[in-house]
Amino acid sequence: MKKDYDVLIIGAGAAGNAVASKIRNAETLVIEKKKIIGEPAECAGLVSKNCIDIMGFKDERFIQNEIYGAYIHSPEGQEYHIGGDKLHAYAIDRGEFDRFLAEKGKENGADYLLGVRVERVARGEKGITVKTKGEGFECNLLVGAEGIDSITRRTFFGYEPEEVLFGIGAEVENIDVDPRNVHVFFGNKLAPGFFAWIIPTSRKGKSARIGLCTTYPPPYPSKKLLHNLLNYPTTRPFLENIDIIKVIAGRIPLGYIRESAEDNVMLIGDSAFQVKPVSGGGIYPIAISSKACVVTIEKALEEKNFSKRILKRYHEMWSSKLKKEIVLGMWVRRFFNKLKDDEIEKLLAYLKREDVIETINMYGDMDHPSKLILPLCRRIPSLLSLLPRFLTLF
Repeated sequence: MKKDYDVLIIGAGAAGNAVASKIRNAETLVIEKKKIIGEPAECAGLVSKNCIDIMGFKDERFIQNEIYGAYIHSPEGQEYHIGGDKLHAYAIDRGEFDRFLAEKGKENGADYLLGVRVERVARGEKGITVKTKGEGFECNLLVGAEGIDSITRRTFFGYEPEEVLFGIGAEVENIDVDPRNVHVFFGNKLAPGFFAWIIPTSRKGKSARIGLCTTYPPPYPSKKLLHNLLNYPTTRPFLENIDIIKVIAGRIPLGYIRESAEDNVMLIGDSAFQVKPVSGGGIYPIAISSKACVVTIEKALEEKNFSKRILKRYHEMWSSKLKKEIVLGMWVRRFFNKLKDDEIEKLLAYLKREDVIETINMYGDMDHPSKLILPLCRRIPSLLSLLPRFLTLF
C-alpha cells in the first residue's frame, strides 16, 4: 500500500464513503477501524425520498421498504395519523448502504484499509501525517469522518457537541404492522427527552427496526431502556410476540459546529455534528455535505492549494443548506426537553384538527422542519408566541 495520498479519509461509514464515492482523479485512502464496513450498524435507517434522490440512487439493494406516513402515539395513548398516498421516506439497510457506497469508492480507485485504528494525526512537512499502530501515511488533505469521537476534530478544531443523544434499538421479526407507516411514541418514562419508533423494514410488515433515543448519559441502563421499549403501555401491543434478531446502540452528536475546515483538514458527518436535531438523522446532511466536500476537494487539487482560504468554502456551502435547520432543531430540542407528559399531550392534541393535519401533509418535510413554521402559525396563532425566542438564535 502507498504511503502518500492526495486525500486520506478516516472512517468508512456513510460520510466517508459518500466522499470517496464521488472523488475523481485523486489518490485516495480510506481507513476504517471496523473489520467489516457497516457492521455493527448504529442507525435507525429511515431516510427521506429527497435524500435518496439527491444522492442519485434508486431501487438499490439497500432499500427495504417505502414509507408513506406515520402514526403518532401520545404519552396517554392517543393515536394520530399523518401522511397519505405520497412516498415520503425509505427504510434502508444501513450496513448495505455503507457497503454500497464503499463499492462506489473502490470503483473510483480509492484504497481501503479495514480493521485499523488511527492513533494520531498531526501536521507534517507535506501536509498531514496519519499514524496507525504499525504504519504511517502522508496526505495533502485529511477528511475526518470517524464519528462522534473524531480524533481529527479533537486534534485540529477542539469542538464538542452541544448535546449528545443515546440510541438503542433492535432488528425484530414476527411483528404485524402496517408496512406503509412508521410508529412514533412519546413519553418521558419511555424515552426521556426524545421519542421511540417502529420502522417497518419489509413490504409485508413482518419485520421492523424498533428503538428509542434519550439524553446522554441515559437515565437508565441500556437493558432497562430496552425493557421499557418492549413493555411501555403504548408500545407493548405492537411488540408482545416479536423475536429480537439483533440489538443496536450508539451516540448521536447534536449542534452547529462553527468551523469544519482548516489548513489541509475537513470534517464531515457526525465528526462535524451534521445531524438533524429533531430526528437524529444524519444521512440527508451527509448527502448535502459530501457534495460540497468533493467540490472543494476538486478545487483544492486543481489549484494545488489546501489552505483554509480554499477549504473554508466547504463549510460555507454546507452551512448555507443546513445551518438554519440545525439551529432551529436545537431550539426545538431545548424547548422539548422542558416539556412534561401532560404538555406533550396538549401539543399533540392539535393533531385532532383536520386543518392542522392538512397543513402538515402539505408542507411537512422531514429534512426541512422550518417549512412548517409559518403555515402552522396561520392555523394555530398561539404558536406565534414562541417565534421571538426562536428568532433570537440567528
